[in-house]
Amino acid sequence: MNRNRNKTDIPDTSVGDHQTRRVRWGDTVRVAFMAWLEDGTLIDSSIGSEPPTFTAGTHSVMEGIERLVIGMSVGESKTEKIPPDSAFGPYRPELSSRVSRSWFQAQKIEPQIGLCIEVRKKDDTLVDMIITGLNGDHVTLDANNQLAGKGLLVQLDLLEILDQPGSGVHATPTLETWRKRQPQ
Repeated sequence: MNRNRNKTDIPDTSVGDHQTRRVRWGDTVRVAFMAWLEDGTLIDSSIGSEPPTFTAGTHSVMEGIERLVIGMSVGESKTEKIPPDSAFGPYRPELSSRVSRSWFQAQKIEPQIGLCIEVRKKDDTLVDMIITGLNGDHVTLDANNQLAGKGLLVQLDLLEILDQPGSGVHATPTLETWRKRQPQ
């Protein structure tokens, strides 16, 4: 699928004398949203906070959200299931590993399930890992997002297209939290 479409892919529609502007790739939008796991657990929402903005096609939000907003008009609401591959990605077993408890003792860390630690890889980069298991002399660490492998149900309300010609308003992506956010 070509995700780098141009702005002319989605036609605007006319209702009487009024032209309805639809979101196109490259448009910056402000949205309200709610996101649930498939079991109905609410995991995130813009209720009670500043509605986020992002630019469609810049990959600053998950792919499923970008695809959902394309073609929407201001005031429109969509609710759609987003599969794992278009949300937080598939669960990747190779990002999970078992480590000896003695390593934790040497680092002066008391391992507890849910504890997030930074681990230095062989190439000297740091990766966030969460303790997901304690078994005798071993501790299981996992670098997968806690929502990896899970589908979502997302309600998206388009509040505003910010960079309409002549508006003088240009926004920047601010939804990086969609990639990193963990359930509370």
